[in-house]
Amino acid sequence: MNGTIDIDIAIDNAATEYPALAQLLAGYYHQDWQEDHATPDAAVHAFARDASPDTVASAAADIDRLTGVGFDDAGLARVLADGFDCNYVPVANGLTAAGWLLHLRDLLRPSGG
Repeated sequence: MNGTIDIDIAIDNAATEYPALAQLLAGYYHQDWQEDHATPDAAVHAFARDASPDTVASAAADIDRLTGVGFDDAGLARVLADGFDCNYVPVANGLTAAGWLLHLRDLLRPSGG
């Protein structure tokens, strides 16, 4: 399920299909996110502090749904950048897009970081 049309649809619908994740990625990993947060993890921790518990839980659930769609890592990276306007590039820190999303999910869960 990694065809161009599927990815284009996922990009076009990212914010409406995954609204809490969109709030996290677009709001906390915007183009100047490094001016606001010392590390990528600091940004997700700020989101967890600022957002309601329901929104935080929804963002974690959105990550589960998105990573379960079946896109390969290149497809997920495109959805992050183009669908969510996320300006953090996981590969710059040796992470895959899927691996980073799962890390975020774990930090958002009550027992997470």
